[in-house]
Amino acid sequence: MNKIKIYAEIGINHDGKVDVARRLIREAAEAGVTGVKFQYRNLENAFSMDSKQIGDEILVSEITRNYLSSKSIDDLTVYAKSQGLEVGISFFNSLDIADFDGSITHFDFYKIPSVELCNIELVNKLLAYGKQVYVSLGCQSEADIEYAFSNYTADNWTALHCVSNYPVSLVNAKLGYLRHMANKWNRPFGYSSHDDNWEVCLMAMALGATVIERHITLSKDAQGLDHSTSSTPDEFKRLVLFAKNMSLISQGNGPRVLNQGEKLNLQNLGRSYYAKRSIKAGQAVTMDMLCLKSPCVGIGVREINRYLDRAPLKEVKSGAVLTKSAFETGPEMSERVLNFARSRKLSLPVRLHDQKLMENRFPIGFFEFHLSFGEVLSNPIVDHYGKENGYSVHLPDYINPTQLMDPFALDAEQARQSLDILKRTVNFARKLQDHTGRAVPVVGSFSVINSSLDDFYHKYSDLLERFRRQGVSVLPQWLPPVAWYFGGSVGLEVFNQQQDMDRIRDHGMDICMDICHLAMGDALYKFDAASIIEKLRNNIRHLHLADASGVDGEGMQFGEGDPENRAALDIAMDFDCMKVIEVWQGHLDEGAGFAKALNALADIYE
Repeated sequence: MNKIKIYAEIGINHDGKVDVARRLIREAAEAGVTGVKFQYRNLENAFSMDSKQIGDEILVSEITRNYLSSKSIDDLTVYAKSQGLEVGISFFNSLDIADFDGSITHFDFYKIPSVELCNIELVNKLLAYGKQVYVSLGCQSEADIEYAFSNYTADNWTALHCVSNYPVSLVNAKLGYLRHMANKWNRPFGYSSHDDNWEVCLMAMALGATVIERHITLSKDAQGLDHSTSSTPDEFKRLVLFAKNMSLISQGNGPRVLNQGEKLNLQNLGRSYYAKRSIKAGQAVTMDMLCLKSPCVGIGVREINRYLDRAPLKEVKSGAVLTKSAFETGPEMSERVLNFARSRKLSLPVRLHDQKLMENRFPIGFFEFHLSFGEVLSNPIVDHYGKENGYSVHLPDYINPTQLMDPFALDAEQARQSLDILKRTVNFARKLQDHTGRAVPVVGSFSVINSSLDDFYHKYSDLLERFRRQGVSVLPQWLPPVAWYFGGSVGLEVFNQQQDMDRIRDHGMDICMDICHLAMGDALYKFDAASIIEKLRNNIRHLHLADASGVDGEGMQFGEGDPENRAALDIAMDFDCMKVIEVWQGHLDEGAGFAKALNALADIYE
């Protein structure tokens, strides 16, 4: 889907006042629109003084009251461009173009009002400037539209579906005409909205409109012809939000694939079979031995029939989840693969309770503790973990069941709890350092911006420097564009874009680069993932590895994600630091997923 442009038409909503027009421009820029548009009529060319129609009397009065000179519009155009906006203008008469003399080419686009669609002289004169010309189709029959299109002398125009009522009621929007435009003329199209309900624009975008034009006002209750059918700056912010994300919202035209949040919810809310009582090795499993419970980390209802009346290879203890590993031997871990993992400092995520099991299954020498806030608050001991191993620690994302880690939260209690969890985690890492004689970095997801981006980096740079001086490195990790918090998806705006790269370097900040997150960001923001790794090479002290697909396919096995992810992974594998494999549910079935990942990496890079 093409990028959607949102134009805020100022029209006559400035009430003839330059200062009001400037404020509308500022509000439009803050809302994030693509550009603003003015209307211009030379009053001498606009209306016949002999008209006796009541409607004309009203219109002439309003147009005269809200007049801005061409000089004022020129000055406002300069101001709007300084705010980063495109600027356009509507003309109703080809004679009026001369009022702008040499400044006519300063506009980024031109607009033909609905009533002038068949003014071929006006349209072709504007097309000749080589800028984009938008033409509204309101008030015109199909025959008039065909006539107009056939007489335009250049191709730099885009038609906008428009119903010229002020306002347009819901039942009169006729958005089906957008489909007709797409099928008949096979070119980009848009929508010029005078709707009572601005949300109609969302439907137009979903139907393929690549341009949305709508009037902007400071108050819908203001006196004037156009205010009531305009949108406020806050409504434009909503329009811009949907326009930016419409291509993602519209994804999914194919077989259904779960995103990471759904996988988490399936695990946490779904059910698998657990043993009601001990099932001995060699004893056939029957349904009366089992019960369905959450979480879903073992054999579920769809698979259970394959394992009924089969005997497990080892005992399944009472209350334990029934897994495939009870019936099948996992992938063999050859000495070749283990040596490869050791040589590349590959590491596996572990919990406090399963580190010994994973170490026995995968004696590769590097492990990363992934801690819950409850485990951190329990002040875990470290004495029984192998001194010969290298360790890192992952800071909990949550500080309690309802709040994220945020040491600078506006909520004072959230900030206090976050800092407490952070200090306790650092203390656990320091104990591991003393136990092993090796540095133990702490990796954290710091994802909440409470003020400006610059303020965010300044505060975290100071905080992490304090921990570094105390002997423990806390490494912010590169984040995904969408995170899976509390069972839902949340868009993130820090540590995941090119704007972050410069700030990381400027602050000399050491980080953990997550290749999976980076690949998903590349899919959304279209930066070059491999280039970002190279530019941050001097800042990367730790790595997380997994493959990815699109913007939300996280934690995939290597080689199963998007092929273009390979370039970033190639660079990452050559770093001389710990590289934690984070394939989704790799720890289940006694680490079957981790075994598969280690074998795959050895086959690719050995």
